[in-house]
Amino acid sequence: MRFLLFILSFTLLICTDSVAQKSKKKDKLAAGRPRIIQVLGDSLRTDSIVIYETEIGYQMPDHSAKFKGKWDIQVMRKQARAIPDSLMNSYFEFDGDTAFSAFVGCNKLSGTYIIKGPTIKFTVTDSLISTCDNDLEQWFIKLIQERVSYFGVDENILFLKDVAYNIVFDCARKPDQ
Repeated sequence: MRFLLFILSFTLLICTDSVAQKSKKKDKLAAGRPRIIQVLGDSLRTDSIVIYETEIGYQMPDHSAKFKGKWDIQVMRKQARAIPDSLMNSYFEFDGDTAFSAFVGCNKLSGTYIIKGPTIKFTVTDSLISTCDNDLEQWFIKLIQERVSYFGVDENILFLKDVAYNIVFDCARKPDQ
């Protein structure tokens, strides 16, 4: 008899706990749905209107403060698995108004950049092209405009990546002079 009472009380405890969990789950689902504000007509007919209260859109975080300043370009990768090019005395300089300038080799380049979420798009608008001994600058322009699509940035490191998230440029923040 004691065993039967124990089984019944244990079963009752499990059933009440599962019912409580289901009601909590329903409350969470209902909280995530938009509320109905107004129903015009019959909600079952096709010519009725149901107005919901909801938020539309999402504001992307602003990364311009993290980009601002000078960045030493340490490595440039022309291809994902190729041996990277080590760049000496090369840099990016980002202004707060989506303008950038860069120096790779012998010419100073300038242009604009646009950030949308995790993506970045560069456009080189002005460059004083003089003939250089190597082709690093031509590769730089091609990579920055055609291949770079994503970025990763924190206080001291900037990664510019391609569509497959391969790192194209490794940059380090230049110490203030």
